[in-house]
Amino acid sequence: MQRRIGYEIREIQQMIHQKMEQFRHENDCELTFVQTRTIGYLIANQDHDVFQRDLEKELRIRRSTASEILNVLERDGYLYRASAQQDARLKKLVLTEKALQLNQKMTENIDRMEALLSQSISQQDQEHFFSVLDQIKKNLE
Repeated sequence: MQRRIGYEIREIQQMIHQKMEQFRHENDCELTFVQTRTIGYLIANQDHDVFQRDLEKELRIRRSTASEILNVLERDGYLYRASAQQDARLKKLVLTEKALQLNQKMTENIDRMEALLSQSISQQDQEHFFSVLDQIKKNLE
């Protein structure tokens, strides 16, 4: 049977997700993978206002999905929505101290995953891999 790029990518994505869930349980982290990605994005962009639409674009998710994620994170005390100065109808996403304290655990899990993914793969092969991924992304735009 011929190998298919889409199938292989999906299989790897599922394997990464399962491994990240394992790491999450080992660290007693109550947040899901997408919730930690959301917090990670907000941490990385603390230097400017971030709105729900920014999150939708970054994570490539629908408005309803983003809304559900943010509602849970707000309910659980990881963020709150504050009115933007320029337009009170816009709500910027602001992390709480509780979310900021997770940053170290999240970074450790990401570093652990990256080490696992790249072990025994040469730098040259990694560069080639990223080049092919960039081509695939361009094809999908």
